[in-house]
Amino acid sequence: MISDRWPAPDATFIRYGLRRFLWVLSAVLIIVVVSVGGLVNVLVTGKAGGWFLVPLGLFAWLLRKPWRQRHKVTALDASGFWLLSGKQAALIPWDSLAGVGIYWGRANKTVYYSLELCPLGETDGDDPLLGPLVREAEPLRPGLPRHRYRLDISDSFPVHEKALLRWVPAELWFGREERTRAEMVAWLTP
Repeated sequence: MISDRWPAPDATFIRYGLRRFLWVLSAVLIIVVVSVGGLVNVLVTGKAGGWFLVPLGLFAWLLRKPWRQRHKVTALDASGFWLLSGKQAALIPWDSLAGVGIYWGRANKTVYYSLELCPLGETDGDDPLLGPLVREAEPLRPGLPRHRYRLDISDSFPVHEKALLRWVPAELWFGREERTRAEMVAWLTP
């Protein structure tokens, strides 16, 4: 829910969006180098060929979502989990949750991590900040709901895990749980 408050001064702030943007940008730079090489080849040889435009298009497509999310920050404090974007702040209080943990799994050779915030009640899919995080999935254990907030923390897993261990109340923390390959494929498919 959108809050008129802000995280406590001693909160752990994680520049979630910037980390993801820089991670993707580093990979995309390779695509740019290939594209520039193709452009130079066309200019030097004079042979028409627009194949270098394909990597440039891929560059733009890969960077669009991280670019929009570069200002997103997650914060954890004694009151709960915060998602900040610009001047907006959304809070999920710890006392409104049934469980908090990290799910992880492999898809191909890549390991993915997600922060799972399982509410006691309903999730707010209409919330401008939290709505995109709402997912429905089979609960890993009894007592956890099907609907929850899921945040991909693959690019910032160690920092998030450290902050979670510091701030999440012990009775809510269910730790790290591995997902099956089928669950990972379902998670990665939009």
